[in-house]
Amino acid sequence: MASQRRRGKKSGRSVNPLVVVLVTGGVFLVLLVVGLLVAKSMVYGWLKGEGLRDWLVKAAQTNMKSRVELAEMNWSGSEVYSDRFLAEGYQKAAFSKLELDGIRAKIGGLRNKAVMIPDVTVNRLEMDFSNKRLSRPMRESSPGSSSASEDAAEEVAAKDDVPGWLRKYLPNRVEVDGVSISSANISVANSAGQQVFALSEVRTEIMPDFATAVWEFAGRGGKMQVLDQPEIELKEMGLRWKESEIFIDQCSLGIYENGHIDGVGEIDFSEEGSFDVELTVSSIDVDELVEGDWEKRLGGTIEGPVRITGQPGAFVYEGTLNIKEGVIESLPVLDRVAQYTRADQFKRLVLSEAKTDFKKTGDTVELRNLALQSDGLIRVEGKVDITGEQLSGNLQVGVTPGTMRWIPGAERKIFTEDRDGFRWAPMTLAGTVGEPKEDLSGRLIAAAGEAIVEDLPNGLLNEAKKFLGGEDDGSSSSEVIEKGRKLLDSLTPFLQGQ
Repeated sequence: MASQRRRGKKSGRSVNPLVVVLVTGGVFLVLLVVGLLVAKSMVYGWLKGEGLRDWLVKAAQTNMKSRVELAEMNWSGSEVYSDRFLAEGYQKAAFSKLELDGIRAKIGGLRNKAVMIPDVTVNRLEMDFSNKRLSRPMRESSPGSSSASEDAAEEVAAKDDVPGWLRKYLPNRVEVDGVSISSANISVANSAGQQVFALSEVRTEIMPDFATAVWEFAGRGGKMQVLDQPEIELKEMGLRWKESEIFIDQCSLGIYENGHIDGVGEIDFSEEGSFDVELTVSSIDVDELVEGDWEKRLGGTIEGPVRITGQPGAFVYEGTLNIKEGVIESLPVLDRVAQYTRADQFKRLVLSEAKTDFKKTGDTVELRNLALQSDGLIRVEGKVDITGEQLSGNLQVGVTPGTMRWIPGAERKIFTEDRDGFRWAPMTLAGTVGEPKEDLSGRLIAAAGEAIVEDLPNGLLNEAKKFLGGEDDGSSSSEVIEKGRKLLDSLTPFLQGQ
């Protein structure tokens, strides 16, 4: 009886609730840990399997409006490598083609449903802007293929074989801290397929922002090529790219042997494209910009602001250029002035001022507010137009008082205006750039001849007219001069050699 009472008492004993809670909680915690480990394992399995690759393809197609190819992704620890990425733009894409070779990325895990990629390196980037775009496909190919349609790219999702409960843990975006590119090549072509702008072999750092679709670029080294312009060395460049627009925040370029260019501006690659770029040029040798005889006639270095606007192939250049340490020599009109005035300084003018406003449209160059001055000798002001090789201009030539004293009639008949410490005369330019012509020399000759004849005694003047075949019929002195250059050659050394 006693043993039965003890057994009955033992079987009726209540279970301690604390023990139940602890045991249940422990089991639940173990299950939770196991579940998280399984989920983590499956997520990382998705990351390192075809899931991430397929998702990246679809995401790229959506964001870039392109058909995308991504080569096999090979993993080594937290690093992944792919041989090639190719995006070919549809009609609404910002570019026609983007190709990356040798892509290596370090995966930093998942954070707030984002794939964290702290570092990406790329061996080579090729990017083209042109009218060569893909037509929008009508049907979707297999989900992971490179040719999924633009319609399919509108919905980015994981593969169907991922359990539904796991999808909420999968990423929905990528965050990249930076991309380093060893060699970037960018080409822009017009509607005719002609390359109008290119960057080549530029070492580039890219900071993408997928939320705002603004990508920041920092480049250095490499070359820049603009249609019909000399090749430019890229020293440093900082720009922002969004869709079909590039905003140049800063660029430093080298041109010719010692020339330098700094610039800012905007470039739009949509349709025909447009440029609006402001440059500051310096240390460009004049010899680099002129050809033929002008290489011997002009010297100095060019500096000043230049603005480029318009469409590629139809740019408008305008600005103000100054020539530092300018020199003009071996110019026929100056050689004549030196001979006439007996002042050899005119044969080689050292310019204290040389500047002009300019505008170049097509093959036409307009020079306005032109000012050239050699202190103590001469100043030239006015405007010049150059169309192709043809030259035309209206200038004012000023000389210091007394400079023309050796040319009879020069100050009395030609340099008649006093202004700003100079005596001024008009001069018209014509001819070609290679062989310019001016009318000042001829007018000086005529004025000198007239002055000499007018100063002759009346009797000698009448005899000179008879000798030239004329009568005392009121013929002007200039007509006599034109008929009697040989006689004038004997009367004055001034006309010899003309």
